[in-house]
Amino acid sequence: MIRPINKNSSPWIIFLGFSSLLGLMVFVIYISLSEMNTTISKMEALVKITNAKISTAHSMRDHVRLRANTLNQMYLTDDHFERLELFPLLAHHAANFRADRDLLLRYEMDSDEEDLLEKIRLASIKGHSINNLAAEILLTHDAADTEVKHAQREAYFARQKVLNHLDELVEMQNSNAQYALDTHIRVNEKTHSLIITISTLALFLGITISIFAIRETTRKNKEIYFQAHHDALTHLPNRKEFEYRLQLAVKTAQEKNLEHALCFLDLDQFKIINDTCGHNAGDQLLICISELIHEKIRRHDTLGRLGGDEFGILMERCSLEKALEISEGIVNLVRNYKFKWENRTFHIGVSIGLVPVNRDTKNVTCLMSEADVACYAAKDMGRNRVHVHELNDEHVKKIHQELSWVADIETSLKDQRFKLYVQPITAVSSRNTDTMFEVLLRLKDDEGNIISPGEYIPAAERFNLMRAVDVWVVHEVIKKIEALHQSGQAKIPRIFVNLSANSITDQSFCDYVLDLLNTHKIPECSICFEITETAAIKNMEQAISFITQLKQAHCLFALDDFGSGMSSFTYLKNLPVDYLKIDGSIVNKMDKNKADQAMVAAINQIGRIMNIETIAEHVENAAILAGLNEIGVTYGQGYYIGRPFSIDELMPDSSENSRYSRP
Repeated sequence: MIRPINKNSSPWIIFLGFSSLLGLMVFVIYISLSEMNTTISKMEALVKITNAKISTAHSMRDHVRLRANTLNQMYLTDDHFERLELFPLLAHHAANFRADRDLLLRYEMDSDEEDLLEKIRLASIKGHSINNLAAEILLTHDAADTEVKHAQREAYFARQKVLNHLDELVEMQNSNAQYALDTHIRVNEKTHSLIITISTLALFLGITISIFAIRETTRKNKEIYFQAHHDALTHLPNRKEFEYRLQLAVKTAQEKNLEHALCFLDLDQFKIINDTCGHNAGDQLLICISELIHEKIRRHDTLGRLGGDEFGILMERCSLEKALEISEGIVNLVRNYKFKWENRTFHIGVSIGLVPVNRDTKNVTCLMSEADVACYAAKDMGRNRVHVHELNDEHVKKIHQELSWVADIETSLKDQRFKLYVQPITAVSSRNTDTMFEVLLRLKDDEGNIISPGEYIPAAERFNLMRAVDVWVVHEVIKKIEALHQSGQAKIPRIFVNLSANSITDQSFCDYVLDLLNTHKIPECSICFEITETAAIKNMEQAISFITQLKQAHCLFALDDFGSGMSSFTYLKNLPVDYLKIDGSIVNKMDKNKADQAMVAAINQIGRIMNIETIAEHVENAAILAGLNEIGVTYGQGYYIGRPFSIDELMPDSSENSRYSRP
């Protein structure tokens, strides 16, 4: 068996080398970014404060100029009243100047800035007094012209001194900003030099590591190829690789008229071990079985894992007789193998589908399908055996038919080709009692012919499609009941719906039904779900849980096909059902067989004691109906009572009013 190449220390060397390189680069980047961030943060803070100081200084300059303009307007006008109107503006501009000065004082200042601000403060105080004096002189009627001009000149010089100090402050702030920029440039140059130095070292280290990595490329490529084409657990060729080799074998068979053989293997009872002991046990079993089978086949044969517990064997240049001999040897080998896990011993089996590969083989897809069908046939015939695919084989035909039904069922669900019929269930002792109905599922083929459920239900159950079918049926039935209820019909008939074993053990299906009942408002107890006796007994805990949850949503339950085994009475007391449907194989001969009549009577008696109503199936004639009436069975169902008809005829606008009345 091919095993993956052993790993050595080279990945670690490459990892450590590149880690060191990465660490070095991260270190460079960290130091560089730290320096730059620190500098940038300081510069941003300095620039922000500087801009604020410059803006405030300019605002102070504007207020000084506005005060000067106001004083000049007072000087230029000869109207005394206009001077009086302008005079308050001097105080307003002075107040704004003081507000900006106070704002400037709140910023952090160095000693030079503090000295300059002190000069501005003193000059502004002096200038304020001089400006106010000049204004007062202008407001005096008898002021001499020389006195006015002198006051204006003094005010000008005082203002100019304040403006000069403010210009000096702005220039000081510009110098600080330039200093921050110069500092940033120096840090960038230092960082750039550091990056160049360390990057050179990193380049040298990277070249060294790359040379080492190139030498490992071939070995790593082989390992990667192996991982891509082999199963991770068993290390056997995976499905992709197996089908590739099979394609080559088909080509040689067609071109060179060679004979090969293909085996499709499916382990029997594997799921029991997997579910009982866990996936670790299941994985170990697959490894052991793959090694066991590998020892049995020839050296040049290919054993591959196709998925789950499925394997394939390609026997090249092998006759069908030899392949059958090897396959039967594998069956015996696996049958006698004892798998031990945690002090427990398990026995498993294997079913094998065998297909010859020759010049008549069409392609790999057909070949795999035929092998799969042959394996299904081996399982259907009792497991633990080899079945050779032959077109005229009845088992092969049966499996092909079931696989065909799988596709038809999926298509029918999609294309709405399923149709619902109902059959009446009426009281045995009275013709006037309200009638109930059991829903029957029918399928229309491409020609519109009705197909019996007995033809496609086994395939649906085998390939786990019944849940999808049940979902569709329940949804349609609830919609019909809702439509009847909304139509205003006084009495809504009770509808019986069959459920498969897969559905009653699926919590998601239960949740789906509960959601439907919440979405579609239907009368309480208008739907009754039928579960078979076999399904209920086989999955007792799940069945009880399923019934309990839906009964809380006002659904009823019937136990179908009851009485096929008298052991049913043992389990009945644990199932909270409302009806017992007596198996039709007992009912339809009770008029001629005293034993069957006694069994029906016994079932009815048990039901009466447990307060469960009984329904007899397959009531085919008046004698059976009379016998049921004598025994005291509550309800009857069968062709004598009423034949199935479309559920649409229950709708209020249907012209059929007595379709389901008993003759």
